[in-house]
Order: sequence, then structure tokens, then C-alpha cells
Amino acid sequence: MINLSLDRINAKSPYPVRALNKGYEFTTNKGINYRISFLEEDKIGGCDTYQFVIYKLNDQRLPHDPNISAVTFLVLDEFFKENNSVLLYYCDTTDHREAGRNRLFIRWFEKSADPNRFTIKSAHAVIEEQGIYVAIIVENRNPLIQQITDYFDKAAASLTDNKPK
Repeated sequence: MINLSLDRINAKSPYPVRALNKGYEFTTNKGINYRISFLEEDKIGGCDTYQFVIYKLNDQRLPHDPNISAVTFLVLDEFFKENNSVLLYYCDTTDHREAGRNRLFIRWFEKSADPNRFTIKSAHAVIEEQGIYVAIIVENRNPLIQQITDYFDKAAASLTDNKPK
């Protein structure tokens, strides 16, 4: 498990975050439980890479809660304070709501992340009638940023008929 400082996260978090089940969990004021985890992946551009996963543990719909994105980006911020790695983000496709998840995450990222600190690259492909949305997040201070983004662009082009997004 990626070890992050819960003290620093919880000093700013609207919901208490705890380390559980190989990840970081929090519960909203509506009783919805979320888990954020980081799964080791193959290197991208020569850099350690982790898949970023945010998972709603309850199977219920809820109204808009801006605190969910606030907690998510506090955890992401702490990840990058502790690691100079690449984050790989896939949108879950099990319920065919991946396009909405992608829009939401990109909107969260654009609202919460400092564009001078991070580079995000995303791609979309349709494979066997299934929409696939993937993105990488790299901190701009990463010395391998050019190799990382070049690698991602080539991989994205191979999936999207040479149209990286």
C-alpha cells in the first residue's frame, strides 16, 4: 500500500480519512463510503506508475457533494508529495456510465489541480463497442515527464486511430 500522511490529509479534509483495506476510506455526511487506492502498474516512460482508483462502496445514488472531490484531491496532493510517480486513471465500465465518470473526473481535476503543477493527458477509444476512458497525471517537476507523455501519446494513438486527446 502507498503510505500517505493521514495527519496532513485530515488537517484539511471535510471528512475523516482512514487507512483501511489497502486504501484510504472516508464516509460522507450522507453515509456514503468511498475507498481511494493506488495499484502498482507497469512503468510508463520509465517511471513508476500507479493506477488511481476511487470506488463508491455503497450502491446508491446521492446528490452532488463537492466534498468528495475535495477529499479526492487532498489524497492526490499527498500522493504527489510522497511520490514522483505517474497516476493512471481508468473509468469503470461495468454500468456503462464511463463517459459521465470521465467528464466528472476531468471537471474535478480542472477545478482543483494547479495547472502549473500537473499535466493530465487523456484518451478515449471504443473497443468492441465499449467506451474506454483513460488518463495519466504527472507532476510537472518529474524529470521524465517528456518520456512519460510521449509514451502515453503513442499508446493512445494506437487505440484511437492516431487521434490522441
